[in-house]
Amino acid sequence: MVVNETHTFRGTWLMYALLMLELPTLILIVVLWQTDHLGDEGPIAVAVVAGVMTATFMLIINIKLELRVDDRGLAYRFSPFNFKWKKIPADQIKSIKVKKTDGLFEYGGIGYRISYKQRAYIFMADHVIELETPERKYIFSTKRPTEVEEIIQSSEKGNY
Repeated sequence: MVVNETHTFRGTWLMYALLMLELPTLILIVVLWQTDHLGDEGPIAVAVVAGVMTATFMLIINIKLELRVDDRGLAYRFSPFNFKWKKIPADQIKSIKVKKTDGLFEYGGIGYRISYKQRAYIFMADHVIELETPERKYIFSTKRPTEVEEIIQSSEKGNY
């Protein structure tokens, strides 16, 4: 059995919140430019603000976590930051479990969270996969907890 998942921020409240922040700011900058409150550098200011907002929006819309769980281990890719699949073989996994949690509060928010001994990839999902290797702990959001649990239970080692 194989579980393939893809997580993005498209269509979530984060995208709408970002738009609700960016559009009024852009409108304000354009109004200030049109009423000559920005001086001669008005077009440059509008272009810089619009460019930064567009780049931010495009970055958020293109963030994607692809996750593959099977009896041989776990593989993930977090684009646009890493395009290569990172694999964690089953023999390197000390423990793995699926739990229901609010990743927004327990792991410090949504997105990529990094610390010395922990990497968390948190998206809009109610469950997470907690995986420990000898080097560090990984946390991945999952929308298919029952299928992941079945793979963990059916693995030959029992503890994955």
